[in-house]
Amino acid sequence: MSIQQNPIPVQDGIVRREFIKRAAVGAGAVAMGMVALGCSSSGSTPAAAGNLGAASAVPTQNAWKFGVMADTQWLSADDGQNPNTCAVGLLLPLQQAFIAQHVKFVVQVGDLADQASGPSSEAGYATTASLCEDTRALFAQGLYSAGIGFFPVRGNHDNGSPAEFVNIFPQTQNGQMNATPASVFSITNPDTVQPSPTQGGSSFTQGTNFAAIGYPPNYQGLSYGFDYNNARFVLIDQFATVSGNGPDGNAYDIDTTVSLQQAWINAAYAGKPANGHIFNFSHKGIILQQHIDVLFGDCPSDAAFSAPANTATGAAALVYNVAPGAANVFIRSMASNASRFLFCGHDHNHNRCLVNTTDGNTPADHITQVLCQSVSSKFYTPNEDDSLGNSNVTACTSNDVFFCAGKRQTQLSSELYTVGYYIVTVDGPNVTVDYYSAPAFPTYGGNTQNLITATPTLAFTKRETFGYSLIGQQFIVPTGSTLAVVQDTGPSGTIAAILGGTNTNPNTDASGRKYANDVNTGWITGTAATASDILLLWGMGITMGSRQTDIYALSMSYNPAKGTSFVLATPDADGNWTKAVDQNAGGALTLVNGPWQASYGLGTYGINTANHTVWAVLNFNGCFAAVPTA
Repeated sequence: MSIQQNPIPVQDGIVRREFIKRAAVGAGAVAMGMVALGCSSSGSTPAAAGNLGAASAVPTQNAWKFGVMADTQWLSADDGQNPNTCAVGLLLPLQQAFIAQHVKFVVQVGDLADQASGPSSEAGYATTASLCEDTRALFAQGLYSAGIGFFPVRGNHDNGSPAEFVNIFPQTQNGQMNATPASVFSITNPDTVQPSPTQGGSSFTQGTNFAAIGYPPNYQGLSYGFDYNNARFVLIDQFATVSGNGPDGNAYDIDTTVSLQQAWINAAYAGKPANGHIFNFSHKGIILQQHIDVLFGDCPSDAAFSAPANTATGAAALVYNVAPGAANVFIRSMASNASRFLFCGHDHNHNRCLVNTTDGNTPADHITQVLCQSVSSKFYTPNEDDSLGNSNVTACTSNDVFFCAGKRQTQLSSELYTVGYYIVTVDGPNVTVDYYSAPAFPTYGGNTQNLITATPTLAFTKRETFGYSLIGQQFIVPTGSTLAVVQDTGPSGTIAAILGGTNTNPNTDASGRKYANDVNTGWITGTAATASDILLLWGMGITMGSRQTDIYALSMSYNPAKGTSFVLATPDADGNWTKAVDQNAGGALTLVNGPWQASYGLGTYGINTANHTVWAVLNFNGCFAAVPTA
């Protein structure tokens, strides 16, 4: 199998021809054909002879969705579609996508507007912090009118108006939607292209247990939590409070660490729904790609940190405020409560990584941080220049390397210069996240602001899928390592194993770090149509925008009482079981009676009756089961 090396060696984002190709899809379109990494393939439907029956259990009838978005800032002068420093022209197509995907609610991880005060280049006319926040609340009406909730958490650009935030988003205390104060609908909107929506329809409630979960001291309506179905949502705010005091009762400071809210976080985790998920949301993360300010202080260092003096300018050493050990406590609290994902923003790019504690490297010592792509007019390049304000720092040195000796982050994927959003599907114990994006800034930057000044036409495509399961396993496979470590047992005793294959991903992030595979297994109990439990397999993709993985051999055991002949199957685009090898990219279909051998090429598949297993040589992730053919 030949793998194409990315023509831009330091970043697997969008080159210009990819920008043109994706932009041609059309305004606001959600093009599904480019990549399908979920349970159904986007490949051509096989001939009728390959149809093995409906895969009706994938997903189950209990599955539900929510959306995630970040940073709706418009930093350029208003182009007639983005009033009061809020990127309305960019966020409205996202809202249409959320409506089309039938999500229950949307979470935004901060920076609701840029909040320029007075006449400025960000707007071109006078604004106020409250007016900018009100504008974001105003244009959430499209979600409310569709019966979809909206749960925001603030970012640093929302720091100046805490009282207004609490006023215009009452749902942060009671889940009540479409209850925006009437005053919001009478604010000044200078744009005729984006006329203000009118308030309509009845109010409705999303989520429960707001009061039971409570709030950290002085953070009522700012940091909050709620339950929905089988999941708990914890939204963490670290910015200015209405009272002016932090969680400890002392005067709030922009560097106030989230460690002061850890007792509340622990209590929120402890009360999660039985056998349920915990999803965490904040604006800043634990270790970011561009910004160095994080949840736990001025930088991600876990000990007192002082950067060398800038000898080029005669500047003194830079001293950073940190909270020693606080990130470790937070990570271990998440991990011990089976809370896998922290969604954050702030950096205006997509990055998925594992973040470790400083003193461990086991599943109890790391969590997955999903740095969310923005919906903004600004596109950061990670450490595009001396972002630390110090000439001793080499361009594109990762924050993890500079502050943490490179030991705390494992890179999984990244993408620059797009507008993006996330659809999270919760199906019992299984969680699948689909990341969609549209090209918006067509060139690789360097030492620039990377601003767009006019609202582009957005052509969204699915870029990657990842996930986890409360009843599955996680396997971290570095580049060059074997995939044959992956093995798990389903709820009815089905044994699934990768027999061979290697992570050969050649791509790197902006600082030159190669990506590991975060391989996760999940399960759905088998049905009358299958001879095994149904395996969900995530995390072996090679390139953003492609469903293709490294070539690997997958084996699953089957129940011989369910038939006389069996095959390893996957759902096709129409929701029918078909031979898994039919959905490969390339390869020659070859049937073998007997065990798998390492010499077998892509498309080879077979049955081993000696140990009641079916196997296939594949190059995609998805859902798999042993299915009777006779």
